Amino acid sequence: MRHFLYLTNSRLVSMITQGKRIAARREFAVSGMGASELDRYLASYVDAPTYIFTDLSEEDFRLDTIPHVGSRDREAIVARKLGQIFRSSPYRYAAMQGREPEGRRDDRVIYTAITNPELLRPWVDAIERHAIPLVGIYSAAVFSAVLLEELDLVFANTLLVTFTPGEAMRQTYFKDGEIKFSRLTPVDLEEGQTLGMMMAEETTRTWQYLDSLRHFAGDDRLEVCVLVHPNDRAAVQPELRDFAQIQYRLVDMEQASTKLGLKPAPLDSTAEEVLVHLFLMRPSGNHFASAELRRFASLRRARLALNQVSIAILVAGVAWGGYNIFRALQGNQAEQELVRDIARLDREYDEITRALPSFGVGGATMRDVVAFYNASIRSFPSMPEFVVPISHALQGHPDIQLSQLAWQATDDPKATPTMTPGARTASPVTAVRKGDAPPPPPPPSDGNNPPYAGGKFEVALLEASVRVGANDYRGALDRVQKLSEAIAHLPGYRCEVVESPLDVSTSIAIQGKHSSADPSMLEARFVLRVMRERTPA
Repeated sequence: MRHFLYLTNSRLVSMITQGKRIAARREFAVSGMGASELDRYLASYVDAPTYIFTDLSEEDFRLDTIPHVGSRDREAIVARKLGQIFRSSPYRYAAMQGREPEGRRDDRVIYTAITNPELLRPWVDAIERHAIPLVGIYSAAVFSAVLLEELDLVFANTLLVTFTPGEAMRQTYFKDGEIKFSRLTPVDLEEGQTLGMMMAEETTRTWQYLDSLRHFAGDDRLEVCVLVHPNDRAAVQPELRDFAQIQYRLVDMEQASTKLGLKPAPLDSTAEEVLVHLFLMRPSGNHFASAELRRFASLRRARLALNQVSIAILVAGVAWGGYNIFRALQGNQAEQELVRDIARLDREYDEITRALPSFGVGGATMRDVVAFYNASIRSFPSMPEFVVPISHALQGHPDIQLSQLAWQATDDPKATPTMTPGARTASPVTAVRKGDAPPPPPPPSDGNNPPYAGGKFEVALLEASVRVGANDYRGALDRVQKLSEAIAHLPGYRCEVVESPLDVSTSIAIQGKHSSADPSMLEARFVLRVMRERTPA
């Protein structure tokens, strides 16, 4: 709901709108009694945003040009000019109208103000007393440009003639759609004078005044558009005769209302309902009301914005709560389905268990077996994983041939796997133990039931032979040492020579014999012990 007050010199019209429709209308006399009646009337609409339209004879218009400057400087110039021209009135307004086509191309501006602020005082005071949200004060003459646009009546020179509720005739001149001049004339007919005769006389005077201000070129014509009700058409049309400088266009009030969507159409020729309807269609910015007068409207907008934000937060909270409840219900349903699935699986397990034959193995034993398998057997090392890196190292020594390999997984880093002695080729040089030196002790044995090895260490014996020239034991020792170092460089591997192609320790004596039948190449046997410590997973 909105409240519109249309103020003329003799009448104040109150119009209450609902949506795009004028729902209620009431008129008040411009007098002390009328102000008192309005004060009581406003008590019923203290929360409705209120708009004041002025259609007063004390509204003055001034055309001017100012230098084309930045927006901030332009606002300062316009404010200073308004203060100078209309010093005694707080109700003043300026509208920019483009730039001059020639010269410095200054900005064109029109200043307008209500020169007698006392005409507005009683009505504004009543609004202030009730703390009614005043949105703005608008000039009906300035806003009437919208009427020409909506009715397709924009010409190079247009004079819009409308009637006010206070028995007055408003003439507003537009040049190329821009307001240049407006005047209000009381409809005070002399004896024998008709409304059409008065209108013809007044519009002719207006044309003469505008022509004296050089608004027209030699072949320009003034299009006079008169908004009139069919009931008044007969009193107007016969006296409006066209001639070279003036052409009259009668705009039927009912047809115009139909085109604008105003229902029902006004009952007379006054234009206040048409202008209010147009404002609902195309709202305009404030003209005359100061920020102080509009403070209650600003507070109302802030309050509405806070309410909307609060409602939005509340709706979001309710939606979020509903979503969480929905998810909880879904989770509860899923949990119930899971419980049913577990129960079904337990039943199937029991049925399968009962159907299987019993082998006399208890549940605890089976559990221990499964735990032992997962902890030890499943992760027990395998010989291929151990041998593959060693085979890569052997590829770099093509003169070494592997004979056999013994592998063992153990928890003892000193353990040595058992290797079956292989056939040995007779060598012209042999190592013989000196004197009574005892042979090395056999590896310790754990009997017939050794402890289970977890496989922390992997140990292997590699028996191989290196092919070198006859009696080149030095070269054989060197190649075996290089192979041992290559294996020891593998990540996690350690390697030592257990049996060398030729034992050169101090406790060993070397014997040899040579003959012409010795072969040209020598296959020197050796044994390596390789160990790798496994990293825990």
